[in-house]
This record gives sequence, C-alpha cells and structure tokens, in this order.
Amino acid sequence: MIALVFAFSLTTGLCGTPSPVSSTMPVPTTVVVPGGTPVRVAVTDPVSSATAKVGDTFNVRSTDDIVVDGWIVVAKGGGGQGEVVSVDRAGSHGHPGNLGIKIDWIYAVDGEKIRLTSQEKNEEGKGEQGVSSTMTIVSWAFLGLPGLFAHNWVKGHDVVLDSSHPLKAYVDDTVHIAATTKADDAGFAH
Repeated sequence: MIALVFAFSLTTGLCGTPSPVSSTMPVPTTVVVPGGTPVRVAVTDPVSSATAKVGDTFNVRSTDDIVVDGWIVVAKGGGGQGEVVSVDRAGSHGHPGNLGIKIDWIYAVDGEKIRLTSQEKNEEGKGEQGVSSTMTIVSWAFLGLPGLFAHNWVKGHDVVLDSSHPLKAYVDDTVHIAATTKADDAGFAH
C-alpha cells in the first residue's frame, strides 16, 4: 500500500494534482507537399549492372533538405529505397551495360514514407566500339585472318551507380507532413 501511494505521489505531485509537464518539443505544423515536388537522392552503396538483378532493392539518401513553404519536410540525409527494374550486362563487341532503376520512397521528417514517382532512370555504360574497331585493325595487321575476330573479346563497361551519381525523383501524390523545423536558408525550395 505504501509503495502504491508513493508511486501515485510521484506521478501526480504531492498535492494529488497532476504535475505540470514542461515541454521543449516544438509544435508540429502540417505542411502540404504537392505531387511533383523534386527530391534529389544518392545511392548509399554502389549498384552495378555487373551484379544487380531485377527486383533488387537499394538504399538512397536525400542530398538536400527538401523545403516546402519554408518548412523542412525531408531532411538532408533522410533515408529511402529504390529498386532495380532492368539490367543489361556489358558484353563483347564493346556492348555497354545498362541499368534501369526507380526510386520508390523516402522518409519525411515525421517518419512518414513519401512515395516517389516510378520514373525509371536509365544510365548507360560507356561503350568501347572505338576500341573494338581498333583492336580488329591492329589484330589483322599482326595476326592475319584470325585477327578479324579479336573484337569479340573487347568487353564494354558496366554501369556503376554510387553516391557521386545524384538522381532526381518526384513526390508521387500530394502528402501532408508534420514539420517542426523552419529552414534557415532554403537551399532547395518549392
């Protein structure tokens, strides 16, 4: 009984009335983030056409604060996810790799997942057709008739997306975010 009374007095104060709660938490403001708002992201771990498979997911992060009406709705470094939608590996004859991706979502400052457009971003690897042709000519000069087929062994480059490749996506549909931080300098305003 004494323990129960003591616990009650800690939560309500000694007079039996609730203790005032001091709060330094800012009051959230509801911000309407319109569909089509641009979001710049970068992949956190490299994604390569040499190893990726269709359906693989990868992590992204926001490269900037996303500011709407003076409020930060996605913080710089905010995490998200993308997906590999097509892969074409680099091959012989200087055929470059190709990687099709989409950015699925990113976290808002209130923890809500903001769905992003499904626009595919295709990045094409650097081709080596010039090298292939040069190899054929050089091989012909040194190897004779078998040298004409040397270009079959020249491989194109695979695509590698990493944090140095910024990507752009867009908010899919209008969303409401509970923002608590005003932007000092709107580095990226809508």
